[in-house]
Amino acid sequence: MSDVGDRATRGGSVIVSGGTRPGAALDRIRVRALAAALLAAGIFWIDSFTSFHSAIATLYLVVLLLAGPRLDRRQLVGWSLACAALTLTSFVVVHRDTPSTDAVLRLLVSLAANAVTTGLLLHRIVLDERVSREERRYATMTDTLAIAIWEHDFSPVADAVAALRACGVTDLRAYLRAHPEFVASIRRQVRITDVNQTALDMMGVPSKAAFFRRLGDFLPETDASFADCILAIDEQRPMFQAETQVIAADGSPIDIIVAFSLAPGTCLAHVPGSILDIRQRKRLETTVERTRIELERVQRSAAIGAMSASIAHEINQPISAVQSYADAAARWLARPEPDLEEVRLSLAGLNQAVANVHAVVQRVRSLVGGRAGEMARLGLGTLVADTLAVAARDLDVHGARIDFVPGGEPCVLGDPILLKHLLLNLITNALQAMDDAGVRDKRMDLTLHANDDHVLLLLRDHGPGLDPSITRPFETFATTKPGGMGLGLSICRSIVDLHDGRIALSNHPDGGALAVVELPLAA
Repeated sequence: MSDVGDRATRGGSVIVSGGTRPGAALDRIRVRALAAALLAAGIFWIDSFTSFHSAIATLYLVVLLLAGPRLDRRQLVGWSLACAALTLTSFVVVHRDTPSTDAVLRLLVSLAANAVTTGLLLHRIVLDERVSREERRYATMTDTLAIAIWEHDFSPVADAVAALRACGVTDLRAYLRAHPEFVASIRRQVRITDVNQTALDMMGVPSKAAFFRRLGDFLPETDASFADCILAIDEQRPMFQAETQVIAADGSPIDIIVAFSLAPGTCLAHVPGSILDIRQRKRLETTVERTRIELERVQRSAAIGAMSASIAHEINQPISAVQSYADAAARWLARPEPDLEEVRLSLAGLNQAVANVHAVVQRVRSLVGGRAGEMARLGLGTLVADTLAVAARDLDVHGARIDFVPGGEPCVLGDPILLKHLLLNLITNALQAMDDAGVRDKRMDLTLHANDDHVLLLLRDHGPGLDPSITRPFETFATTKPGGMGLGLSICRSIVDLHDGRIALSNHPDGGALAVVELPLAA
């Protein structure tokens, strides 16, 4: 790219830039044509009416060279034929009576020189037209790119760095860091020699003539990228890239990424650079960051809500036990003869139930926070038996029973409180499903089955099975119960995940729902 002078093309087309008037070029063409015509007339007169007998007609090639550079094919051929006609006319005028062999040879040489010169000039016109097409294609390509391109003259930078080296500066990076005024001075010397249309649009400049001519004209004073550019030029890096800002014509800042090659052999007087406008990306990054902050705030609120709902869901059963023990103690005291031993046992159960409420709250807080509970080596058969003893009161109230088939005493590494509540939640869900379906024989089958590296806990009820409308039963707040919270199965999955296990729900082939819990055996 270039910004000075005018660029003329052959084949009758002229591309003018930099303010050159088309009329001036036309005047030059006319002057050259007149000079060529006068020279042709002079050669004809000398060849026809003087005593020179050398090949004066060969000088017509000078006429073609003088007139040819601004002519198209037809005009050039016309001039060539005119020169050939003048050559033949002079030959007839001088040698019409007795043409000698030398005269004929001079005629043939002159005509051959005319033909060769015409052929060369026609070939040049073809080449110029090809160059013109390539220039137009290149200009169209660069002006229609979505990336701004402008050309830098970095030769003052190389000269300034060379002068520093000659003065004994060895650590250029440290020198630039200590002398910011030197960086600013060199930046003001770098010229922008040309730009494409995208650069004009981006900077809000109407034309190339009005574009900034110095790099310092549109870089802010706080720019820190040019110091690294000086180092890149000194080090002859294959590629220089930096993110910075430029100041548009209206004074607004534009975030950009600039990149250009500085490999060895690069002409520093003409270094094209690619400038990518990243304002939209910056706005998008700001929007994403703001959305992320808002999402984190919503997630914290949701976590607090989930923890509160989980605690409310999980302490229902321990609070029911508290109420039962308190009612039992009151009944024993209300007898005509109070049974203080039973009262003492009820109060002990009440104390244990209150402790259980506290333990549940602590475990649910840990569960929602993603922290592991108090892991210990547990006999799963004993833990299931203890859990069934706790659930016995609810089973009696609902008129249900559980047929438990222990499979030995497989050991797992887990939190006893959480595993008990896992099983209690599954039992409670099964009881509620059978109650809602009006099942008379409320029966559940509970089986332990140990394999080589894991143990399976299978709980099957004899209710209606899974509701087909619930496709993701373990999702938080997924429920079909009118008063349900949709947290029981979600908590079950969280408990199993904390124990590196798996849980699945399906319909049993013989009816009812089947819950399968898989836990790894303790090492």
